[in-house]
Amino acid sequence: MLEIKGKVNTAICYAKVIEDDAIKQIRTMCDYGLTEGSKIRIMPDVHAGAGCTIGTTMIVTDKVCPNVVGVDIGCGMYTVQLKEKELDFKKIDEVCHYIPSGRDVWEENNSDFDLERLRCYKSLKNPDRLEKSMGTLGSGNHFIEIDQASNGTYYLIIHSGSRNLGKQVAEYYQQVAIELHMGKEEYAAKKAEIIKTYKSTGKSKEIQTALVELKKEYESKILDIPNSLCWLYGQAFKDYLHDIEICQEFARKSREKMAQIILERTGMTAEESFHTIHNYIDTEEMILRKGAIAAHKGEKVLIPVNMRDGSILAIGKGNDEWNQSAPHGAGRLMSRSKARETVDIEEYKKSMNGIYTTSVNECTLDEAPMAYKSLEDIIDVVSESVDIVEVMKPVFNFKAS
Repeated sequence: MLEIKGKVNTAICYAKVIEDDAIKQIRTMCDYGLTEGSKIRIMPDVHAGAGCTIGTTMIVTDKVCPNVVGVDIGCGMYTVQLKEKELDFKKIDEVCHYIPSGRDVWEENNSDFDLERLRCYKSLKNPDRLEKSMGTLGSGNHFIEIDQASNGTYYLIIHSGSRNLGKQVAEYYQQVAIELHMGKEEYAAKKAEIIKTYKSTGKSKEIQTALVELKKEYESKILDIPNSLCWLYGQAFKDYLHDIEICQEFARKSREKMAQIILERTGMTAEESFHTIHNYIDTEEMILRKGAIAAHKGEKVLIPVNMRDGSILAIGKGNDEWNQSAPHGAGRLMSRSKARETVDIEEYKKSMNGIYTTSVNECTLDEAPMAYKSLEDIIDVVSESVDIVEVMKPVFNFKAS
């Protein structure tokens, strides 16, 4: 256990090994008011991310920084237990290729999901395209996989998020947070007061000059908070929580739609299913989890390791000290750029022997098993938060390439 102290708060980190960049990122976050009054717990699979630290969990009170949740709001795993004991992997792979992945979306909108419920709806770009992204996989570390348990049971696993919708919502509200700290509300109030006062005192001709000076004053303001750590409060905070729930719902339904397509087109049958989400805010508990999952007492969870080693099926312990949370995966061993530079394609292909996949190529080098920490690394550190039921082995894997 490591204490990382900032000027405002202290984070407790459960990683055995943590990179310097991640420590710096966490300490910087704890230097600012967005962490005031929060309990911050960092999961063992921690690593530095783009603007926020993967593996962060924190209690949300009356403020939140959208950038800490990140752009892939609601991203997570959907695990479906299958009835069948024998599977046609070639047919499953054909269906996976049928589902749009990468940047592709469906040609038609086959969803009845109502994006107009979003309070930031009018600020969205290409809402029609966003609607067509429901039920699409995306790229990066998103995947469709089938793992097999020791008793022969197969599990369909889909890892995906809210696509470009989450990105747009996150970026919109982070800009709102920046404007709040820049004093935009105060600027609007002063602007209205100038117009009212000058009109009532017969100085209408001087209004424009006064407004230009006011704007200069506003635009010259220098924040003492990094843009990436500006937080929402007041009505903007409430609006964000409202919209993030909709994004999380979108991500859940998107995974379910992909599963439905796969089941219908292959004739497979689902017996039971559950979601394990890792980029979100639980608005009932008011816990933020970025690259971390809920692990309530008795809750079934799935923790993916890598393409070669499969996934951990586990039951949550409900550890309050850990913010009722657990790691969301093994964590990266090397950055995507480093993986592309150093991973040998032949070694990558060899590591995937015995697993049906058409996705092992130069385009997915950054997702190779050797780019991630090992199964042993994650098993050693999850015992405080979950009880492992078993480690399921992959038999099929698909990634956008």
